[in-house]
Amino acid sequence: MPDNNDLNLGPHLELLQHPALNKEEQDLIKELIEKTQSLHAENVRLRKTILRLSAGSSPRMSSKLRDALYE
Repeated sequence: MPDNNDLNLGPHLELLQHPALNKEEQDLIKELIEKTQSLHAENVRLRKTILRLSAGSSPRMSSKLRDALYE
């Protein structure tokens, strides 16, 4: 799976055009591609949520240190 969160389904979509596949097999591949796209989108949303939540729980600068830095 690519590290940069890109989902490359090109080779799988090309597989749908293979002449040896019957209608049922094409439908199954389409269903798997749709499920993969859905799970990928959910994964991206969850990663963003985790990043947002983890950034919010990072240790805060103490008020004494902040005041000293602003002096």
